[in-house]
Amino acid sequence: MPRPRPKRNQREKPRPFRPLPGEFGSFFERPGPDLNFGLYFNKGLYAYWQTKKGLKFPEYQFRARKEAQEVLDTYRRLKPILERSLERKHQELNELCRAFEACGYTVWDNTYTLKSPLVIGLGNAHPTERGFTFLWTLGVPYIPAESIKGVLRLAYLIARAEENPDFLEHWAKEDNLFWDELSAPFGREEKHGKPAQRGQVVFLDALPVKTPEFTLEITTCHYPDYYGERHGPTEDQHPIPLPFLAVAPGSEFRFVLLAHEDLGQDTQQKVKEAFSAAIAEHGFGAKTALGHGRFEP
Repeated sequence: MPRPRPKRNQREKPRPFRPLPGEFGSFFERPGPDLNFGLYFNKGLYAYWQTKKGLKFPEYQFRARKEAQEVLDTYRRLKPILERSLERKHQELNELCRAFEACGYTVWDNTYTLKSPLVIGLGNAHPTERGFTFLWTLGVPYIPAESIKGVLRLAYLIARAEENPDFLEHWAKEDNLFWDELSAPFGREEKHGKPAQRGQVVFLDALPVKTPEFTLEITTCHYPDYYGERHGPTEDQHPIPLPFLAVAPGSEFRFVLLAHEDLGQDTQQKVKEAFSAAIAEHGFGAKTALGHGRFEP
């Protein structure tokens, strides 16, 4: 029997594809033990052909019940492999800590439980414009050392300002008194005629103890036509929920800081107090103003 012809006004649904060379595309189709999940998330998602102003281009979508769910399913299939890689990474970290101890450093090695969703690298360059930070070599979520140092440094400065409100003026000017306060634990820039100085606290990446669970968080675009430059931000537009990845609460992360023996006991205590405030009050990653990225103290 002849096939029925489609109606003229009936449009064919766009087919998803991976905008990659054939051998790479097939590699992502069947995730195996060699697949890095971070690489998959950044390069292996599906796209759809779109046409705008006569130009044809691939457009990525990341919908909660489709593409995002596929990402979560792929991550769950890879978890046993990621778990073994993560165990080896922690063994390497143990050896690194022993080496630093032999060089006169005190190791602060603690595990904390995530209290609210953790979103790291949401602003990273990504085809869906909603990125995430994965450890390059393993493809697991982590908190970069520079992020930990930045938040801890902020908590340290706030504590100093609470002790002495006059310190706020030095903080605003970033004068010598400001840098003198920071130089021992965090180091200082080359400024005000003084050379740069290395801090006496070494910060390491915070790794999950076990491969954590992912969840989806939602942000909503209320004016899609406005951001699409079609017309103004009117109230008759349809809100578009946009999902993004987040590490689920309950996950445990290992934080390691290394303090040199020359760092005074008083300063060490201040750094520890600032770290407690950083994990419990300030948080790490994106959307901390909404309570994200907090840990149980």
